[in-house]
Amino acid sequence: MKILGLLGMALLCLAPTLATANPVLTITSDVKADAPLVVRYDLEDLEALAQARYDTINDFVDVPTEFSGPLLRDVLAPLSVPEDATLELIALNDYRFDMPYADAANYDVMVALERDGERMSVRENGPLWIIYPMSDHPELQAPIYNSRLVWQLTAIAIK
Repeated sequence: MKILGLLGMALLCLAPTLATANPVLTITSDVKADAPLVVRYDLEDLEALAQARYDTINDFVDVPTEFSGPLLRDVLAPLSVPEDATLELIALNDYRFDMPYADAANYDVMVALERDGERMSVRENGPLWIIYPMSDHPELQAPIYNSRLVWQLTAIAIK
């Protein structure tokens, strides 16, 4: 009986940690015929993935700015996304923009967690911002790619 009591106490101590896990990114997929698949990441999950880091400019940053975070293709890896899929990027304010998954497969598109070594707040376009390596690829310096730089990213729907 004491063992069950101790086990119960241990579980109660863990409960706040489990309850406070706060997903910042939800990914849903309807590309499979059976049922939609859902994956949720909190900041710690995203930090546990391999981190990329590069300097780039875009229409929203005037000087080379360092961004870091996991690559989008790594974030999506658990879902086995087909290369011809479309990703609907969804921001906190419900702004939505489609991007082909091929962008993530062919370029180091990042889910940025940090800008110049600092976490981004919602006010600073965070906590998650889709970033393309535009400075490394002149073909990405077109208006369509700037439209895909969704900040305050909260969800991705795979179609």
